Amino acid sequence: MQKKVLSSLFFILFGIAISYAQSADLGRLLQERDQLYHAYDSLGKEKNAFFGGRSKKDLQNMILALHRIISKDNEIIREVRRTSYQKESNLFGQNRASSDRIYDLDQQVTSLTNQLKRKNTELQDQQAAMGDLLGAMRKLQIGVVVLTALVIGIGFYMFRQRRK
Repeated sequence: MQKKVLSSLFFILFGIAISYAQSADLGRLLQERDQLYHAYDSLGKEKNAFFGGRSKKDLQNMILALHRIISKDNEIIREVRRTSYQKESNLFGQNRASSDRIYDLDQQVTSLTNQLKRKNTELQDQQAAMGDLLGAMRKLQIGVVVLTALVIGIGFYMFRQRRK
């Protein structure tokens, strides 16, 4: 029963450790734990007591091996947590940098939108001024045409009066 529990625990820890296996220390710790488990397994097969059973010394050696395995498991868990905290810290830093970049881009969009609104307002003002100038120019052209026609008319009238 203990072997099944220990092997299940080993595979669970091994599965967790593999997902975080980027650390060289973690690989080393897993190898050490595997060696400890094999040592425990070989101790479990020894039967040095009378009548083929386990002696007190065998049981004490097995308990000592289990303590070493538990200690190594604790080291593995600490390493996994450390690696996980580093990844989380890196992700937090990347998230912060992304958030800052998004904020900067939002500020640029707001600034450019405001500039565009100002330019549109200036353009509308210039178009209104251009419309006023075109109206004034049209009136001036009409005035010039009327004056030209009046001068031609007066010139023609004077020319006819001299001929008579």
